[in-house]
Amino acid sequence: MAIRIIIEEDAERQVEMTLEPEHHDDKEWEEVCYQLGCAVAMEIAKRWLFSIEERLYQEHPKSIEVEGFRERARETRFGKLDIQRRLYRDDQGEYHFLLDEHLSWPAYRRATPDLTESLVDSSTRASFREVTRDEKYSTVTVSRSTVHRLVQEVAKTAIRVERKEWEACFEEGSLPPSGSGKASVLYTEADGLWLHTQRESQKHCELKNAITYEGWERLPQKEERYRLVNKKVYCQSDSSIPFWEGIGLLWHKYWDLAYTDLIVLGGDDSEWIDSGVDELGSSCIRQLSGFHLARSCRRGWEKGKELYDVIRCGDIQHTLGDYGEREGKTAQKAREYVVKRLEKGRDWRKKVSDTALASKIPEDARGLGAIEGNEFHLFADRMKDRGMSWTIAGARHMGKVIELAANGDLKRWCGRNPPDEQKQCLSFDLFDSQADPENRAGIPALEGPHASRHWVKVVKDLTSASYRLL
Repeated sequence: MAIRIIIEEDAERQVEMTLEPEHHDDKEWEEVCYQLGCAVAMEIAKRWLFSIEERLYQEHPKSIEVEGFRERARETRFGKLDIQRRLYRDDQGEYHFLLDEHLSWPAYRRATPDLTESLVDSSTRASFREVTRDEKYSTVTVSRSTVHRLVQEVAKTAIRVERKEWEACFEEGSLPPSGSGKASVLYTEADGLWLHTQRESQKHCELKNAITYEGWERLPQKEERYRLVNKKVYCQSDSSIPFWEGIGLLWHKYWDLAYTDLIVLGGDDSEWIDSGVDELGSSCIRQLSGFHLARSCRRGWEKGKELYDVIRCGDIQHTLGDYGEREGKTAQKAREYVVKRLEKGRDWRKKVSDTALASKIPEDARGLGAIEGNEFHLFADRMKDRGMSWTIAGARHMGKVIELAANGDLKRWCGRNPPDEQKQCLSFDLFDSQADPENRAGIPALEGPHASRHWVKVVKDLTSASYRLL
């Protein structure tokens, strides 16, 4: 018995599709239904796009004239779609496709924004070859070069906008509006991932990454496990942008840093991570990564676990020799590593309790140590542990799309235009008390990630209404 599917737009226009189950193997029912569903979706899409095109034509400004129709092929998640849309010409001689602009379709890109997002998101976890073999993203054939090109386009756009925002902040004194998040304590952990390179003068390159979160949430299961609250990922994609200035801009997008009193910084003892303490100011507390410290304690002493716990507490009551020194050069190097980092290895809660910020420690505060797992699942598993090699630019592009996907921002970068770049510009009416507060612009540095620095405090005094010129 045949099954008829009728798509009816009105009494005069309808499409009928017929399925004859007896002509197919019963075991292929799911694939047949999927292909039929894609055909139905294709017909619905054509009619929907036609109605949008007609509406835009009826509403188009009189200052632009129709030059004719142009056909364009689009690759969607349910197949290849051929559409007709009008070409317009404005009074400046510029040409426009109102349908393309309305739907944020990039020029010269056949993949729709949704298909682009699906392919790029998949490429952050699987190789380009594996993505092209997975038919769940589209019924059309997608080549590896297409997936690679989409990743490059999305990453380059995001990196270009990040560069403009950095220049606007640190060279022009302007910032986008701050985020809505309010956290008195932010936890950030940084690490570097060394990758093999190809077609480069150097054999390896380092990809610098970090995660930032507001705290921990207990998972609803018997085993004691936690998830990070509001975790955000950052990957340095432009080496000319200092790492801590770049991540500071990221924080500004998600949190209002005026409410942040304490930043806890974790990671190994790399110099570029240590420099974060100076960059972030007196509100930053540094803690050495527990992974490296615990490993060195176990290698250097027989009672390494006990010694590690003591160092974390910051209360070494006995000499290090009381923990049973191991023999060998490896053990000696491990002991030297630990001895130089006794103070840095203290738990951040012990350090903060000795300062004026002791009251800022949350009751459910835990130790740091999430960067190793996040580094593996987000970056290393995709870019290092499969025997892959990269160009430096390719590694940075992949790192950036991994960041966008992890932060849930990938969709914003897969359409025609990047996100709005609204800025707060530096104003010269700082002392005008009659100015409209809504229209007055301030100095972003006074409330940004460097608000605790000495020079920022001096500028804040100079720009306050109560400051008197002598």
